[in-house]
Amino acid sequence: MNDYRSLPRIANSDLTELKNHLFGKPNFQSSPAQEFGTRFHDLLLLETDVVPTGKGATAQKRMLDVVRANSLFCRLMESAQVETAQLWDDEPTGLPCKARIDMRVPDERLILDVKTTSARSQNEFVSNCYRYDYDRQAAFYLDGCRQAGECADQFIILGIQKQKPHNLYVVEVAADSIFLDYGRRKYQRLLRSWQEVGYKPKSWNK
Repeated sequence: MNDYRSLPRIANSDLTELKNHLFGKPNFQSSPAQEFGTRFHDLLLLETDVVPTGKGATAQKRMLDVVRANSLFCRLMESAQVETAQLWDDEPTGLPCKARIDMRVPDERLILDVKTTSARSQNEFVSNCYRYDYDRQAAFYLDGCRQAGECADQFIILGIQKQKPHNLYVVEVAADSIFLDYGRRKYQRLLRSWQEVGYKPKSWNK
């Protein structure tokens, strides 16, 4: 993971760092919410036999139970490649890019990304997808796979509520959707800005 983070290629998180830089907003390296989400990802996708312990363990166990009981997640997990890296050079700018993909299901030409959320309804979660630039991430990942010669034309965002009742939200995005078009304009605009200012994210120095 550390090698991936220090690889001098542009990740979606680097685009967020650039966006904050351009608008004069602070960049936080980590937060309790991010650490909780990262730990949940590891337990769900990589450490599948590990029982959660420590702070937040009770909530994480309930969340894991909810996701693992979901028929869509179970079906996709059977043939999914988890936590895989994708590298490509952006066609319009030539900039080197990268993505670490939660779940890739080549046979179904789709990518699934898991999010922990405080959203209390499906509509609120969809709003948060735009607010937190999940549309940009979806377009960046799908376009990156295509440019690297990998087939993927659907993106699923699976949101699991951190608080009770731990609702599960599913957002399925097709390649020709307005959602992806909006996200594509976001990331392409940032890549052009990256090229103009010659930005270098903090992660490349580690």
